[in-house]
Amino acid sequence: RFLSALTVQWLLRYFWPVIVSEVEGLRSQKTGEPIRGWIITIPLTASQMMQDREHAVRLIKRAVKLARVRGATVLGLGALNASVTYRGRELNDLLREYQMGVTTGVGYTAYNISDLAMLLITKFKLEIREVKFGIVGAAGSIGHSTIRQLLARGVRNFVLIDLERKHDRIQKLLGTYTRNYPDSVFEVTYDLCKLRKCIFIVSATNVPESLIRSEHLNRGTIVIDDAQPSDIDQDVIINREDVLVIEGGVIEVTGINPHVSFGLKHKTDVFSCLAEVMVLAAFHRNNEQNFEYDSAEKIDEIGRQGKILGFGRAEFQNFKKVYKDEDIDEFYEKYIK
Repeated sequence: RFLSALTVQWLLRYFWPVIVSEVEGLRSQKTGEPIRGWIITIPLTASQMMQDREHAVRLIKRAVKLARVRGATVLGLGALNASVTYRGRELNDLLREYQMGVTTGVGYTAYNISDLAMLLITKFKLEIREVKFGIVGAAGSIGHSTIRQLLARGVRNFVLIDLERKHDRIQKLLGTYTRNYPDSVFEVTYDLCKLRKCIFIVSATNVPESLIRSEHLNRGTIVIDDAQPSDIDQDVIINREDVLVIEGGVIEVTGINPHVSFGLKHKTDVFSCLAEVMVLAAFHRNNEQNFEYDSAEKIDEIGRQGKILGFGRAEFQNFKKVYKDEDIDEFYEKYIK
């Protein structure tokens, strides 16, 4: 509060990783014994991480060493930590040396996003094969895994949005999609205005600023936002009552106390990247390296094991409010029906 922004940024750059809290309440599914866990942060802003990836990776490696000293055997990479390490691959040598598993939370995130979408499609009485989904960040691991999961659940119409230089990757992925689901339809573009065609939008980029603004969104649009930092302009959430914006990667972990607030609406709400590493630890999946999930079945397995632990979908929410059932019903009556 008392220092200039430039001074704070300088201090953060030369600070070190710290343990924010210890996670309590998780138990082994084999022995019933308590499992200890820690939340560790590196002290960089999102912009600093993207502007100097090498420095960010050095700090993340120091955080991994800190985790290992504490006794951790499986590592979860949250938010931009996954992106700047190329989904954890830049940590390979270190993780091999320490014999640690790693996840970026892709599986539980894709599971939760598709779960939210299916619930709303049913609630709003929409025809699943006619619903058009816009995927912003379609070339990324969360975007790709979410598309696979939505296809497995019956969605067939997509607008895939990403930077033009990433379209080659999307075209390669399309071969897999169309081979397994030949009746699916895809439009590939970098134009965010194409989102006006979509009822549902899934946002999962790694950019440090908001991309999706009010002019990109039609009346009655449902946005499932998984980006951290958010991809959605705050003005949309504050002023567009005809757009429903929901945090996509939030899991309710009943019985778990992370001893830290993530800025979510309930103490038992955590981001799905944290929930996934807890699932792996509880089921002793300590040697896995889950950079991406290559099948919907593996994603479903994370969701199934989460349910065994008592984890489930958190209430619909964004930074402004929690949406109760009556709020969702009102949105349907006014903007969808």
